[in-house]
Amino acid sequence: MKKTITLFIFTLFITSINCIEIDLNHYILSTTTLSDDHEFESSLLYRPELGIELFRHDNIVVDSEISYDFNLSCKNSELELSSKLYRSWLRCSSSQTELRVGLQKINFGPAQILRSLQWFDSINPKDISQTTEGVKALLGRYYFVNNANIWLWGIWGNRNETSFDKFFHEEDNLEFGGRIQYPFKYCEGALSYHHRNFDFDVEDPFNFEEEDRFGFDCRWDFEIGLWIETMYSAFSNPDSTLYSHLFTVGADYTFPIGNGIYVLSEHMFHEHSVDEFPMLFQESSATSLMLIYPLGMFDSVRSILTYNWQPELYNWFLSYNRNYDYLSIYLNLFWNSDQNNSQNIDKESGASVQLMLETKF
Repeated sequence: MKKTITLFIFTLFITSINCIEIDLNHYILSTTTLSDDHEFESSLLYRPELGIELFRHDNIVVDSEISYDFNLSCKNSELELSSKLYRSWLRCSSSQTELRVGLQKINFGPAQILRSLQWFDSINPKDISQTTEGVKALLGRYYFVNNANIWLWGIWGNRNETSFDKFFHEEDNLEFGGRIQYPFKYCEGALSYHHRNFDFDVEDPFNFEEEDRFGFDCRWDFEIGLWIETMYSAFSNPDSTLYSHLFTVGADYTFPIGNGIYVLSEHMFHEHSVDEFPMLFQESSATSLMLIYPLGMFDSVRSILTYNWQPELYNWFLSYNRNYDYLSIYLNLFWNSDQNNSQNIDKESGASVQLMLETKF
């Protein structure tokens, strides 16, 4: 952590000396939560985001972004101060190419709540900041003139570890993959692939040596929006192979009622089997429904309901939002029937109320 903070301060110092073009933004989020068991929790997040343009010539741009999270939390009358690197990447780009290395966000797919292609991020649809830990990766993208594009990536080490030493020295723990997106006449489709290895233990029959992950997604925009995401994973060792399948289908539409009611619904299927390819739609996992209604130019209401069919559990989220020039206010209500629900993306069971204040400048 000391190395990361030193690098952050050193970068600020060097850029100011050499008059390199920089852009410093600030993000502050205050969260106060009261649960139904009268447990009180509060946190204050401060994230400075430093954008640096190092070089520009014709259509070639070399830039970088560094951001750091400082979090002060209070729970059960105990204060805790923590910090960690949030983003740190260097990018070289042109009109059709992009090459980016460092701690960054990689995500894709049209689904918003029940995401079969949530491979490298942990974005919570109820989180207004859309915060997710980055991955240490080398990402290259090429964009064709018809808007088709190709992604290639390599990811180092434990993707939740942000140590610079681990990033640069544990290259034997390399994961790699790629993605191809192509716009058709009535839709846009994509194929994705990712491979990773595990530390194999011959004494553990449930331990696997490697995983091959295949994904497909497609979105159609007609009178209503339609999309699918699907993923097949094969976990293998010398003795057996575990197959896992996720399939998400979704749709959205804005009903012309009042100021317009935006409705989004998604359903996810899940199957898995050992040494046999899983059948389609064998098990039904969860259904989600999201409603958004703008009360006016500055106010809106949003609700998300997710129901897990197998354990027959659900969670419900309701949020009121008020926006000003430099301040956004959120009043959130949560109800989670069981914290052990696999589709329950909140941390606690029961009911809770939450006040969030967000500002960017």
